[in-house]
Amino acid sequence: MKSNGRFQNGLIPPALGILFAAGLLPADAAAASDQNSDQTGTVDDSGSNVALSRSIFTRTSVLWSNPQWQEFKRIWKKLDSISQADVDYSSSRLDYEEIDKIRIELDNGYVELMSISGEIGIDSLDIHLLHRLATDRLTSLFYGSIMPLTRMAPPPVSDQADYLVPQIEARIDTVTRLRAEGLISSEEMVTAFSNLRSHIDTYFLLETISYGTRYSGVLWSVRWPLEADLIQPHFDSIRTAVLDSLQDSGVENEERYNEIFVELENMEKSISDVQDRLPALHDLLLDLELF
Repeated sequence: MKSNGRFQNGLIPPALGILFAAGLLPADAAAASDQNSDQTGTVDDSGSNVALSRSIFTRTSVLWSNPQWQEFKRIWKKLDSISQADVDYSSSRLDYEEIDKIRIELDNGYVELMSISGEIGIDSLDIHLLHRLATDRLTSLFYGSIMPLTRMAPPPVSDQADYLVPQIEARIDTVTRLRAEGLISSEEMVTAFSNLRSHIDTYFLLETISYGTRYSGVLWSVRWPLEADLIQPHFDSIRTAVLDSLQDSGVENEERYNEIFVELENMEKSISDVQDRLPALHDLLLDLELF
């Protein structure tokens, strides 16, 4: 295969093999992309399957030799290597120095990735969400479920996001085990990765909602569906009910109405922004877990 541009050092064929073996890339997409790259050094935009392969390559191939991304990936895989079964939550003998070391590595990696996000084509929101998940994974692995020691209890959505982290960790363990057993091409492997991706999608959305929820806001007490596809419809119904109720009650405080309206508009934009980034985040997850 001709070596040009970002597709150097024969990286694409192994990548295609892994994606195809995992059932995550159609066979004709792999063939079309490979053939076109041989001829022109680029990936054609035509055709839905080829467009899918182009999406994966343009988002991840530049990362394969990027030291900042590879450092973040190293830390992510370090977390992968820690099984939840290894953590005895009844014991107080925790290696706090190791926890702090990994946390510092994560934070430093986050800063480094943010500084070059434009150069490597990763949106800053992608980096923020992956760093947030990695940090929560670290907390879950070493501390288990802990009650927040805050003056005020967090909104329910915060607890829901925290609840998903051990579920995500369990699915990562399953993917890791199936890969180690050489079952990457099996239907079981495809299902395991799809389940992992689904839970992470929901986590990203809930974490975003939690981040934007204010104690004095109308969304503070809301509990959300634990399925990514249901979150937007749930928000739409809440927004309609809240605004209709304010209009029906003849709210005299126009400032308060506008405040609530802006809060809901901002939340809708935050949810939409994350949903728009999910395809790119899926590609990054492929690189983190299957390469």
